[in-house]
Amino acid sequence: MLTTKKLISWLTFITIFTLSIQSCIHDDIYSSSDPTSEEYHSKSLWKEDEIYIKNIIKIYGEHENEIRKEHRIPLWDYAMTLDKFNESYLVVPIRENGKISKVLEVPRFGRKVYFRYSNDVEKVALFNQLMIDRPKKPLPANSANGTSKIVCVVKTFSMWYPDSESNPNGSGHWVTSSYTICIDLTIDTFENPDDGSGNGGYDYPPSFGGDSGITDSTAILQNQDITIDQLQNYPCAHSIAQQLPNLNNSIASNMRQIFQNNTKYNITFKAKSGLGATDGETFATYSTEFDTFNAVINLNDEVLLNATKEYILVTMYHEVLHAFLKYQLYKLGNTEFQAQYPGVTVGYDYAPNGTITNTFTFIEGHAQLVPFLTTLQNIVSQYNPNLPNNVITAISRAGITTLTPEQVQLNNNERNTLLGNNLGTKCP
Repeated sequence: MLTTKKLISWLTFITIFTLSIQSCIHDDIYSSSDPTSEEYHSKSLWKEDEIYIKNIIKIYGEHENEIRKEHRIPLWDYAMTLDKFNESYLVVPIRENGKISKVLEVPRFGRKVYFRYSNDVEKVALFNQLMIDRPKKPLPANSANGTSKIVCVVKTFSMWYPDSESNPNGSGHWVTSSYTICIDLTIDTFENPDDGSGNGGYDYPPSFGGDSGITDSTAILQNQDITIDQLQNYPCAHSIAQQLPNLNNSIASNMRQIFQNNTKYNITFKAKSGLGATDGETFATYSTEFDTFNAVINLNDEVLLNATKEYILVTMYHEVLHAFLKYQLYKLGNTEFQAQYPGVTVGYDYAPNGTITNTFTFIEGHAQLVPFLTTLQNIVSQYNPNLPNNVITAISRAGITTLTPEQVQLNNNERNTLLGNNLGTKCP
């Protein structure tokens, strides 16, 4: 006879056994039916490009059967983008039999992303170490050297070890680990992986402003003399800054020709607090003896945190124009510079029939920016074709010319999304 006591014991055993099975297989069934059904929550020690990670999770979910094959489900919460915030690369661990045995790498080349499984020793070792259930803290580390196609990043962190395992809350010590992770960004290694299973990649969704014009994700990584590292605490602005030299416009072209990969001519972007109503400021130093030119662009940290993407973009290009004109002054000399860039103090808006509808003046220090006003407006329009023309005009002219009361309001709406009236793209 089955007594009540035996019945309770049996039901308790069944419950514990069931929970044990669920615990063991949780990593295997994680989003196996739909990888996008589980909300992504980063468990990385470092800041990651979560926009790219979430987009890749969506693409993986749409093509899971053909991408996954015989492999286990990626542990998306642990995905890393290795200090890149330009939607260009991620690596995510895959656990088998209780440990990380391989990784899935997903780079973007132009508008295509490629999925490749790898058992790279350093990447597997790093993730296995990170998965250990002990307190950890990230430590600063510089990028290692690499070629134009082989990019290496150093990841350093400390893990807490108690002096006695029987007393995990007692005294202990930190042990530091450092891993050099290298990425081969040669597209052929992803289109034609070692296992011979070549693939044509998967379409990557364009940004809100459309295709940025980037044709190779490595292009963004090669701007050694356009320094943006100090914007890393502002991921949205950092990502926009990475695109600046690669967009299809004359200002970007000047950035590439003058500053990119030229150790003598440099631009450094920085965030700065306390600038108030000033969006940015540009300072330059040069040496005619050594033929060096260095520009420092300080960007208002409130703008970097609260403005729309379009506003941040045009602000950055505005300051790049100042750097460019300072460079031109250095190279041409004052007389030739004034001849090529004559200052204008007054501008006009015209109706289709030719009548003047508005008169504006150029703010002091901006008279030479006259030829670039239309360029700035075209850049914003290309970045986000859906943005109304009056908004594009307002944010492109802000800080360069006087604005009408309507333009002041439109500009403020894009400068501070906390107002809730912006029509441009809010940073995540």
